[in-house]
Amino acid sequence: MNKQNTFRTLLAAATMAGASLAAPAFAADAPSENWGATNLQAQPSSVSRAEVLADLALYRRAGLDAFDTGEASSLGNPGYARALAEYQRLRSGPEYLAEVRRYGGDARTVASERAQNPVR
Repeated sequence: MNKQNTFRTLLAAATMAGASLAAPAFAADAPSENWGATNLQAQPSSVSRAEVLADLALYRRAGLDAFDTGEASSLGNPGYARALAEYQRLRSGPEYLAEVRRYGGDARTVASERAQNPVR
C-alpha cells in the first residue's frame, strides 16, 4: 500500500469514528427540544355519529362529492356553486333532521337545533 492510500484509509476511519461518537450527542438533544408542539387531548364531540352521517349523506346528495378533486380548487366552477347552494339548503332544512332520525339520532339533540332553539 502506498502512502496516499494509507492516508485515505486512516482519514476515512477517523471520520467514521468521529461521526459515530458525535451521533449520540445529537440524538440526545432531539427529545428535549420543543418545536412548539403541544400535547393534544381528545375532546368529546358536540356532534353525534348520526349527525355526522346525516351531514355526509346530504353532502353526497347535493353532489359536492363530485368536486372532491384533491388539490385542485373547484371554487370557480358554476357546478360547484350550485351543488354548494343545494347542500346548504338541505343542511339548513328539514332534510337534515330527517337524515339524523334515519341514522338513529334524536332530532331534539342535534347541535345546530340547540343553537337555534335554546331550551328555556
